[in-house]
Amino acid sequence: MTHLTLRLLGPGVLTAGAKCVRPHSARTLALLAFLVLESGRRHPRSTLVDLLWPDLPEASGRQSLRQALYSLKTLADGRLNDCLQVDSQWVLFSAPVDDSSIDIDVQRFLSSVRGTSEGDWRAAAVIPYAPLLDGMVVVQAPDYEAWLLAARDRLRALALQNLVRLVTGHMARNEWEAAARHADTLCELDALSEIASQYLMRIFAAQGQAHSVDAEWTRLCGRLSQVLGVEPSAESVALHGALRRQGAEPPVPRPAVTARAVDAPPSTGMPGATREAEAMVWAGQAAERVFAFNQAADLYDRALRVMKRDMETPVQRVDVLLRREAVLERLGRRADQAAVLDEAMSIAQSLADPARVAIVCLRRAGVLAYQRHHEQARAAAERALQIFRDLEDAPGEAEALRELGFMHWHAEDHTDALQRTREALDLHRRIGDVTGEATALHNLAEIHRSLGSPVQASQWFEQAMRLHWAARNPAGEILSLFGWANALRQAGDATGSKEKLEAALKLSELSGERVMSSRVLHALSTEYASQGALDVAIDYMRRAIEVDRSIGYAHALGHDLIDFSNLHLLKGEVAEARVAMLEALVWFGFNEDSDALDWTHERLAELDASGARSVLSMGVRGGVKSHLSLGEGKVYCEFESPLRQVRQRAV
Repeated sequence: MTHLTLRLLGPGVLTAGAKCVRPHSARTLALLAFLVLESGRRHPRSTLVDLLWPDLPEASGRQSLRQALYSLKTLADGRLNDCLQVDSQWVLFSAPVDDSSIDIDVQRFLSSVRGTSEGDWRAAAVIPYAPLLDGMVVVQAPDYEAWLLAARDRLRALALQNLVRLVTGHMARNEWEAAARHADTLCELDALSEIASQYLMRIFAAQGQAHSVDAEWTRLCGRLSQVLGVEPSAESVALHGALRRQGAEPPVPRPAVTARAVDAPPSTGMPGATREAEAMVWAGQAAERVFAFNQAADLYDRALRVMKRDMETPVQRVDVLLRREAVLERLGRRADQAAVLDEAMSIAQSLADPARVAIVCLRRAGVLAYQRHHEQARAAAERALQIFRDLEDAPGEAEALRELGFMHWHAEDHTDALQRTREALDLHRRIGDVTGEATALHNLAEIHRSLGSPVQASQWFEQAMRLHWAARNPAGEILSLFGWANALRQAGDATGSKEKLEAALKLSELSGERVMSSRVLHALSTEYASQGALDVAIDYMRRAIEVDRSIGYAHALGHDLIDFSNLHLLKGEVAEARVAMLEALVWFGFNEDSDALDWTHERLAELDASGARSVLSMGVRGGVKSHLSLGEGKVYCEFESPLRQVRQRAV
């Protein structure tokens, strides 16, 4: 059977064997690209007509869609017929099976880049990358153009994130030549990528190539000046200086990447700097959607520096600063968060914008809480609460009450935590906010669990679950299932705890909530380890680590590797344990976690000196109070950490 090849990364080419196959029209190919990228979903015919034929009367648009579908089902002797399912009301494209004689480059790329092994990521990296339907003239259809731009940004973010995983993996293993190849590809894909240049400078320094460090620095400065009219960031300046002072001994790199959106949204008549910055913000949002948080943070940073060329955008600058702060929070970069919030507060106050001042106060309160400056944190949250009350902003007031509840809970002040969270619950109910009500119920459950009342906590979790389900909020459901499992475990119900964790894992995988998938896998591992099922525990922990790596979840990866090491020590596998601890050192270095670095070095020294096999308890170890930010606000949660005692000593 003749091999059918569809190349959508680039101008869009369909070939059967060596012969080029031409679809009925450019819109037909555009339709195929949409169906391929959105495969596995039923699309109403009316939606497809509005997407690609908005300029035609409804009857004519439906006729054009029928012609396009007929063309796709019959071209190349009907080779795509099995992939297309067509009904009188909807259309669905199903990806061909792996051994199919149909090869679609973008589906191969997505399958590989979403994999959890380095082999998958290498396979994705060798697929020639170009923007989706690049250079193809598509009908002037606003909704399709918006979809195409978003799809391009998403694919670009995935490609960059994939290269970063490969670069950091090779750097962690001191494989400098392989790391340099992928870093070069990063620079080719994004000529303005400041962080890609930072990687190259670190790699050159590690190889003792001071002249190459300087050459890359010169190229970076020239590119930024010529294209964006900006200087390198303070971080890049400091890195270059440190590398030149230290010669061939570079500081430990932090995995990150930046990207540039080559396809900006349609012009809105705004000043040039603002349009450029908006394109970068769009790309940053795309990076967030694929969990590329380092990439998103650096995109927002680049947008902010470009925006400084246009002094008429202070409001937009505050909003982008808050976006950057939010992803820095996901990365655990507290010091960077604080600096960003200081700048946002300065601008918001100069604008005399009380609502934005209140929002910045809430964000600052969260950072201060994690830094254990609880009095300052409460003062910031109280200020925000008063502003929202003065503005008669009930949703804002509810968010401030939840934040105050978190401050008290984090400080072990459970009485005030309960009071503030109940006030938030009452307010959500008064304004008819079901999603917020579910979150407040969840938070009450976590507080009761901290008070040693797992039965009461389970009842609150159950109520929260019902509302999360009614509001169609799977992220909330997963978090409440996770908390409920911890409450059942606290009450001694190991079977019930495991059932809730397995339900949370299934839901997280179905909904694509990969951060929670990682945490649930970790919890299942420790659950089985506490029961002596070490092989099962190791398998779950390995899966958690694979998810961490695939989404660049560096903040959790070091902790999971320490537990992975402990599991191997419990089995007497000293060599495997040592390998895991060495990798944990790399990731703690990426996150500049000095306490964890010192502790892990001590453990390694003990292991190397005496072959000691002392391990940390894998039973109930207590948790580190944390949160996840959903659309409705802060959701409290506790995650177990093998380094909890280290944190307590540091405090």
